[in-house]
Amino acid sequence: MNLRHLTKCLKKKRKNFKFVVCALVLWCVYDYLGVGDYLQASSFDNDFHYPLDVNVRELVNDVLTNQKLTVSSINYYPYSFLSNSGKCSNIEKIDLMIVVKSAMDHFGHRDTIRNTYGQEDIPGRTVKILFFLGVDGKSKSEVQRQIDKEMSEHRDIIQMDFIDYYYNNTIKTMMSFRWVYEHCSHADYYLFTDDDMYISVNNLLGYLHDREATRLAATSSPDAAGQLQSDLLFTGYVFRSAPQRFRFSKWRVSLEEYRWDRWPDYVTAGAYVVSNKAMRVMYIGSLFVKHFRFDDIYLGIVAKKVGITPEHCPHFYFYKKEFSRDAYENVIASHGYHDHDELIRVWYEMNSK
Repeated sequence: MNLRHLTKCLKKKRKNFKFVVCALVLWCVYDYLGVGDYLQASSFDNDFHYPLDVNVRELVNDVLTNQKLTVSSINYYPYSFLSNSGKCSNIEKIDLMIVVKSAMDHFGHRDTIRNTYGQEDIPGRTVKILFFLGVDGKSKSEVQRQIDKEMSEHRDIIQMDFIDYYYNNTIKTMMSFRWVYEHCSHADYYLFTDDDMYISVNNLLGYLHDREATRLAATSSPDAAGQLQSDLLFTGYVFRSAPQRFRFSKWRVSLEEYRWDRWPDYVTAGAYVVSNKAMRVMYIGSLFVKHFRFDDIYLGIVAKKVGITPEHCPHFYFYKKEFSRDAYENVIASHGYHDHDELIRVWYEMNSK
């Protein structure tokens, strides 16, 4: 083989090698970004039929009116309540039930909430608060011993026998719906919130009062009819977004798990409010809607299936709103209060005379 021929062969091999490397890089990028999933996703607007593919609202009405069901439920979470505070017993009317989704070891968060927006002595209103926790699978752990002591002292913790971690948030959420449905179904409204939120109960009660007055006025005015839903309120910070398909994202969702190109409108899980009727309709509806691991998305799917439109409230913030007295005058909820001292300072500054 002469030198010219050898050189030509080497150049050809280098060219082929570069082609293979480029193809591999493009394939890795294609796979990492989930491009194929994005291209193959079904249209939400034209083809959304998340299971069960039935009229869930009709099933809800059948349950509420004690009719015989023609479809079996598929999503009853078979977990037990390990504690029951009895807070709703012997109380005829509750204006607001606050349901706090809390991590087991967040003792400081819970104490801070009890000393700020979780105070139940609001003049002229009946407000109750409960914390919902899972377990760590270690019945005699130090954390569990502290929780047992905390439950005995405060009687405001509902503990459930599933492992408490991030991807079980939907279980925690729907078990808390189940508890209020079974044990506290007579509250006018339910605030579901994480334990790292700033909450103004006074602002929330004022907002709900004003909204109800507007709704009642709308029902008596032909021109205003339909501006607000009846009493099926599901409100907070509403998002409209699409699934993340990136291969290594914490929030990646495969086509097998959810095959549509966007989510139903949903309310971010940090804080949201449902009316009494919405709570009952959504809980019963969830029994016929396949489980999904992200709780806020799941509630958005359930709401879609039962015909409830999430209502955006501009006074809920899914991020941490920078504090000043003027900026927080109408704030109902703001996310990101991990510092207990900061939450106490902000709450007392907003509630001082």
